[in-house]
Amino acid sequence: MLCTLFMGARAADFNYLVFTLNDGSEQAIVATGLNITFTDGNLVATTANETLATIPLITLQKMRFSESSTTGISTLSTFSEDDIKAIYDLQGRMMPLDSQLPKGTYIIKTSGRTIKVFVK
Repeated sequence: MLCTLFMGARAADFNYLVFTLNDGSEQAIVATGLNITFTDGNLVATTANETLATIPLITLQKMRFSESSTTGISTLSTFSEDDIKAIYDLQGRMMPLDSQLPKGTYIIKTSGRTIKVFVK
């Protein structure tokens, strides 16, 4: 008797959608409830409540589903400067909103979420 084991993978089996850009940087977004549309040369990833990422297609190298996220550091500008409510360094100090940030990792709080970013 011949038994065949088939293991199919569906997007619903994974927690994150990971985008890899041409420069090698990556960003992971939660895949649950995710909607993807293509508008004006951009990939737009949304949920019912918010826009998670807007990525110019020309900068997108690949995307894949994953069980785990990347480093958690956002490499894409997924929010507007007007939406920023507070910026903190990794020691928890609030940074001035009207200043140029030095190189480093920061936590940015917007009206809808909190994002970890790296300033080059």
